[in-house]
Amino acid sequence: MHSTQFSNELTRVVFCGAVDDGKSTLMGRLLVETGNITVDEIAAAERQSSKGGLDFSLLVDGLQSEREQGITIDVAHRHLTLPDGTRTILADSPGHEQYTRNMVVASSSADVAVVVLDAQRGIRDQTLRHCAIAALMGVHTIIVAINKLDAVDDSDTTFENIKFEIRERLNSSLTSLGITGYSEQIIIGVSGLLGYNISKKSNKIPSGDEQTLLAALTLACKANRQRPAISMDLRLPVQAVLRKGIDRTYLGRLAQGTIHSGDTVTIWPSMGSATIKTVSSPRGPDIIAGDAVAITLTSDTDVGRGDVILKSSEGVPPVSRAHLAHLVWLHPEALQMSTSYLLKVGTTEIPARIERISYILDLPSGNQIPSTEFDPNTVGCVEVTVDRPLLLDPYRSSRDSGGFILVDRLTGETVAAGMAIHPLLRESDVSRHEFAITRKHREELNRVRAKVLWLTGLSGSGKSTIADEVERRLHIRGIRSFVLDGDSIRQTLSEDLGFSPEDRRENVRRVSRVAQLMVDAGLVVIVSLVSPFAKDRAMAREMFAESDFVEIFVDTPIEICKERDPKGLYSKALVNGGEQMTGVGQQYERPETPEFTVDGTAPVEESAARLVELIIAKEASS
Repeated sequence: MHSTQFSNELTRVVFCGAVDDGKSTLMGRLLVETGNITVDEIAAAERQSSKGGLDFSLLVDGLQSEREQGITIDVAHRHLTLPDGTRTILADSPGHEQYTRNMVVASSSADVAVVVLDAQRGIRDQTLRHCAIAALMGVHTIIVAINKLDAVDDSDTTFENIKFEIRERLNSSLTSLGITGYSEQIIIGVSGLLGYNISKKSNKIPSGDEQTLLAALTLACKANRQRPAISMDLRLPVQAVLRKGIDRTYLGRLAQGTIHSGDTVTIWPSMGSATIKTVSSPRGPDIIAGDAVAITLTSDTDVGRGDVILKSSEGVPPVSRAHLAHLVWLHPEALQMSTSYLLKVGTTEIPARIERISYILDLPSGNQIPSTEFDPNTVGCVEVTVDRPLLLDPYRSSRDSGGFILVDRLTGETVAAGMAIHPLLRESDVSRHEFAITRKHREELNRVRAKVLWLTGLSGSGKSTIADEVERRLHIRGIRSFVLDGDSIRQTLSEDLGFSPEDRRENVRRVSRVAQLMVDAGLVVIVSLVSPFAKDRAMAREMFAESDFVEIFVDTPIEICKERDPKGLYSKALVNGGEQMTGVGQQYERPETPEFTVDGTAPVEESAARLVELIIAKEASS
């Protein structure tokens, strides 16, 4: 049974919506009408206004570039005290699609979202994107402010039509994301420019669910203060360890739950047990989620930065090497399947990769669409795998221990925001049986060290012909081998894939995994695959020990390949367009430092003999 804990007194509100729908003006008007802007700030905005009088948007558009372009780029924050004394922080997030990452950041800590839309333009994709992101990021209440109703001919009909459509389409999107009933919705009609229904009711336009925007905010903030936390399982990520002699104090921010002296706790990932000796916080004895705490233990237990302190009585935590999660892609370049990113949650940092895209969300229709691509600003569901078992709570239970970011390991840029749904059963949850017969035994039977010969080159370069001859010669010698040929793979293992860069990368990954199993079986594996991209071949190489992988470049001029054209691919590309044809529409990246280069115009027997000798020579030297 979980205890009940109410939200912090401070409520965070994010204003969002598409470009030019009037967020900044609406927010500035609200601040002025509630007396949360100083006289000096108003005077300064009046001096800077090019429209004559007070331009309310200037009160929140803080960057010079924002004022010059007339758009919101960064997230501006202002304090607002509601009439009932509730303290709030308003965040004005950017509306342009390229700044979606800023909107995600602003929503990640928000309790209420005000999504502004222009009544003249109606519902746009960015409107739905912001609603969906806000709900995904754990925002409890979404207030849809239908703005600029003063500028339409029939405001009542326009308002009712938009109100019906936004509820229908938003509910469809949230249902597709599995978060129905999580976010409450309030729809109101306003005019930020003229001040209708901001803090005072106007009879000139319809008001909707609440009389004013201020009344809707007050209601949402009150509900937030009274809303019990969904999960109260203890989560205390350790951020630092202070040592003074033999005494140790552990510091962290209480993510959720409660903690008291005498509590029996478990330290994850070691799962060691300990008892809390003392607990202190700047707040005093009434510690709530979000407070910084310092604890000591009654015993000398091994605890370090990145560990998480759990309540021993709260059952088995959701730990796995694979998790299903919602993902918002923030980077300008699309997701690269199986690329290694750095996953950060709390104080934990761990290598991770996206193994599978379950679906992407089509925001206009609210439909789940199967896809192998995850483009910038896409919202969808993925399977993420990490290098070791990771504790990730469902995001709906805890933002702190269920939310994560993915970071590019080379540039340090944040590429995605993720919200965990639930752990998945993977190899981390399965005990691997240690069989008596090992790879070494199989290699002894085969009389040669198992390895992968990775033949790469243009279509028509002669890879398959050379691979066939190499296998024939190995068979004569009594050496067991197997060819993984691109065409055979495309008709079996990868029959669901196309020829986009993302699909080609996934094809390389699958072939590499199969080759791993065959190497473990003690075979010489001959891969014949165009594999045009250097980063994909590098990914394949990383899956093997250094001595197990031999990259062989079959170097054949493209003119010769087109002349041969054994499969008719170049002829088809010439007629139908070759956007996905390597060497025609897609670039082939030549290996810079292959272990071996074969002249694709030389006699096949000569090339195959050299590769067989290469295998034997490597065996003799190993």
